[in-house]
This record gives sequence, structure tokens and C-alpha cells, in this order.
Amino acid sequence: MDPVLAQMEAVNWTYADKDPAALAELRRRLEDAGRRTKLLRYSEIAQGVVFHLPQIRGGGPYEIAIWDWSGLDRRIIGEFLGYLSMESWREAQFMVSALVVSGVEYQPSDLFFEWMKQLGVLPNLKEDTVLAFWSDQVKKAFAHYRSR
Repeated sequence: MDPVLAQMEAVNWTYADKDPAALAELRRRLEDAGRRTKLLRYSEIAQGVVFHLPQIRGGGPYEIAIWDWSGLDRRIIGEFLGYLSMESWREAQFMVSALVVSGVEYQPSDLFFEWMKQLGVLPNLKEDTVLAFWSDQVKKAFAHYRSR
């Protein structure tokens, strides 16, 4: 078995597998962005998505305040993106969350790259290595979604 996929499948997902509707909407947004060869800001991927997570508000509606992200908001969206990357890796060997970037630096968060290093797909966190890896993931995502 693929060791990267094995690591991702071993994750104990706190949120991402608990709300199929939100997961489907985030997946749809990423697929659409990929087909249009577009990157999404974190605020764009999260805006208007209503989460129903059993551990938050007893499963009642929870929406990320995209103008004032909390630590919980970052954890939720990060976990959903990680889960979706597990799916895209399983299907086509790329990390779909590479399509989501910060509005300031216009690249994925440092946590994304740290996780890639932990998974062993990124050998180090040097800027040139990070940028080459990210560029490769974006190209793979665009090619995958445009071919569908």
C-alpha cells in the first residue's frame, strides 16, 4: 500500500467525516476551481458553507466567520481540506488542498507544508522546495479536473 495514503487513512478525523453535506460542497468548490484552473482563497472555500458537526453546538449550524477566523475555524477547514487531499491522493496522487491559498501570501498555509513534510511527500521546508512541490500539486490538480 502507498505509505502516504496509509498515513492519511490512519488519521482520526475529528470533523471532516462527520458532515457529508459540507464535505461534498467543499469538494465541489475545489473541483470547480480545478476545472477553471483557479486557486481559491481560504475565505472563498469556506464562505457560506454551513457545517453541522456533532461536537459543535450539538450539531446545529455553524458557519465560519471568514472576516475573523478563530482557531476552531482554521482547524475545521484545515481538516476538511486534509480529508479531501486524502481522497485526491487516493484517486490521482495529488493534494487538492494545494488549490487553497491565503489572501496575503497567495500560497497554502505553513501548516499545509508542514503536514506534507510529515507525510514524506515534501523533503524539507526550504522555499525553493516548497514552491516546486506546490506548483507540481497545482498542475496535477488542474490537469486532473480539466480532463474530467
